[in-house]
Parts: sequence; structure tokens; C-alpha cells
Amino acid sequence: MFDTVQETVDRLAMSLRRSVVLEDAEFVLLASSAHYGDLDPARLQTLSERRPTDALAAELRNRRLHAQRAPRVIEPDPAFGIEYARLSITLRSRYGVLGFLWVTLVEPLTPGEVVLITETVETLRAVLVNISQSIEAVNAEVESEMLGLLTSDAPSRENAANELIELGMFTRSRRFVALCLSLNAEWAPWGGPPPREVISHALLRAITTPMIDAYSFVPTMPETFILIGFRNEPTPEAIGSVVAAIIRETDASDAQEPLGAVLGIGAPVDELVASWESYEQALIAVRVARSRGSRSASWSADPIAASIATLLADEPPEHLLPEPLRRLAGAPAETIELFEAYVTHGGRIAEVADQLGVHRATVHYRLRRAAASIGVDIDADDTRFVIGAWLRQRWLRG
Repeated sequence: MFDTVQETVDRLAMSLRRSVVLEDAEFVLLASSAHYGDLDPARLQTLSERRPTDALAAELRNRRLHAQRAPRVIEPDPAFGIEYARLSITLRSRYGVLGFLWVTLVEPLTPGEVVLITETVETLRAVLVNISQSIEAVNAEVESEMLGLLTSDAPSRENAANELIELGMFTRSRRFVALCLSLNAEWAPWGGPPPREVISHALLRAITTPMIDAYSFVPTMPETFILIGFRNEPTPEAIGSVVAAIIRETDASDAQEPLGAVLGIGAPVDELVASWESYEQALIAVRVARSRGSRSASWSADPIAASIATLLADEPPEHLLPEPLRRLAGAPAETIELFEAYVTHGGRIAEVADQLGVHRATVHYRLRRAAASIGVDIDADDTRFVIGAWLRQRWLRG
């Protein structure tokens, strides 16, 4: 199909005797004709790097080319390397933007040339729709098999792994790392681009290292399952770099509300069929990150925090909370703060006093009064353990 796109672009350029370029919705080059004395720095950049400079891409977005419904002339702008005017036409389907057709305007267009461009736009639009539908069908199949990796049934996971490899995914991967991307926004259109599109573009821009063989993602509400296949054992620094890039690109998305992306990182596994283990670890790591107010956390890097999150994963229903814990849950904020400081510092009164800015005798007095108010003996080891567990579970719940 892309040969058809290239042939269509070439025919239009030869008829117009002007350069013609087709780019996708992210301004990535799809097809380019021969040039007719109208090559400028901006076009040379696109030909050599297959995309414009970041500055020019940002400028084109600022001009809202994605929203335009009629052809528009982009005047010369040497600051962005545009030395010749261009006709910009946005190609779109019923669902969104397919790409952009650019025609240089060294001379004004004749009425016949305008008709020819209009006809070519319709041809290209139809071809790109077909390509898009073919890609969507493959993506839907990949997504289905990715979900199959997370099922509880071992034969189903094995079958999903084999199907993904037959689809050409992860064929050279030797190590697999699952990420859990959790967004604050509801998994539904929020007045901006579809969430799937936002995540797809963020991953495309973030995952660029050559040591990565393949990656794929699938939304598993409310989190997103991201699987990365590495050709060799990934270093923590390499994984950290990818995670930082995903957060950065998600923050820079066109969504109209902050997404507040939080990433959990599972441990590497040797086989694609075992990637569910890494993903379940990544889910725990998200809880760790949120309890700390952090943007990311790793299962492997902090085993103690991961252990706490695992052991205290479920919040007990209210009817199973004994009376002392019910009273603690309804205690004033200063009481909760006192117990938190007490647990954080391992019962070391001097450190608790320093944190709260009071005398040690005051800490002793307040602790005993607070313990009496909820009906527990603060000197008992079991009491300190229960209060500490309740507070940690409270942190995990955010």
C-alpha cells in the first residue's frame, strides 16, 4: 500500500512540476517526490531525519494544523528553515487526522492544478484509511494476545506468547520487563485526544534505545500494561531512563487535564510467557510510588517497601476492624501525626520530639493519653505492630 502512496505522490509532483511531500499525523515522512529547485532547510531536515525539527513541529501544532478543515498556505519563515511557501492540506478520516500533504508554491497554482490536487487528496485519503484499518486490525490482535499473557490459565498464557511471536513481536527479545502506567484521569475521552493515542505517542517518543527489541501496550483499566522486550539484560539505569522519558512525554501530551502518570516497574523475566509475573510486581510498585508521592517505583529496587505493599494489599472491611482501630481511624489529625512519627522513628522518643518540635516529656504524655483514648497499651510490642501496620496500609491507600 505504501508503494501506492509513493506512486500517487510522484504522479502529482510530476504533473505540478513542484515538490510534494506526505507526512503522517505526527509529521513523520511517509512519501516524498523529486524536487524542482525548491528544496529548503526545513524540507532537507524532513528528508534526512524523516521528521521536522522539534521547534518546527511545535510551531505547526501551535498553528492548529490538526484542526484545519480547508487547505492553508504556510508563508516563508526563515526562522524555521521555510524558504518557500507551502500549501498544507490536512487529510482526515471520520475518526481523526491521517496526515498532511505539502505542496511547495514557488508559483501560484492554476485552477487545473487545484482540481488535480483535490482529486489526489481523495485518493490518498482512501489509501491511508485502508492502511489505518489494516494497522488497527493487527493492533487489535496484538492487544488481545497481550491480555492473554495476563490470564490465570497457564496454557492460555503459553498460547498468547506463541501467537505474539508469530505476529512478529518480541522475536529477538531475551529479557522482558513489564511496566504499569497508572493515570489520574478516568480511562475515557477527557476533552482531548483519545487516551490510547496519548499513550501510544508518548511511548513512541520515549522508547528509542537500540537495546530494546520490541514493546507493546494494552490498557487494563485503570492501569496500562506495557511490556518491553530487551535483547540483553537491561541495566537499572537503562530502565530508569525509559521510565523517566515515558513520564516526561506523558506530561507533555495534548491532554486538557494533568494525567499525573505514575509508573511501576516489575522485575525482568526470561520468558515472554512469564511476563505476567513482572506485571503483577509492577502493580505493587505503583502502590509503593503513590504511597510516597513519587512518580515511579521499582519492585526490585526497594524490596522492603514492596513487601509491605504486598502483605498489606487489601483494606479490611469496616465491620472487621476491632474497636481500637475504629477509634484510631476517627482520631484527630494530631493523634495520627503523633503515631506516624512514633512508628517512623521506631519508637525513639528523642527523634519524635525533634520532628514534632516539643519536649520528650510532652511526647511521653501525649502518647499515653492518645493510647488511652483508643484503648491500647502503647508499651506492648503487639500494639506497636498493629498500629504500624494500620498506618502503613493507610499510606498505601494514599
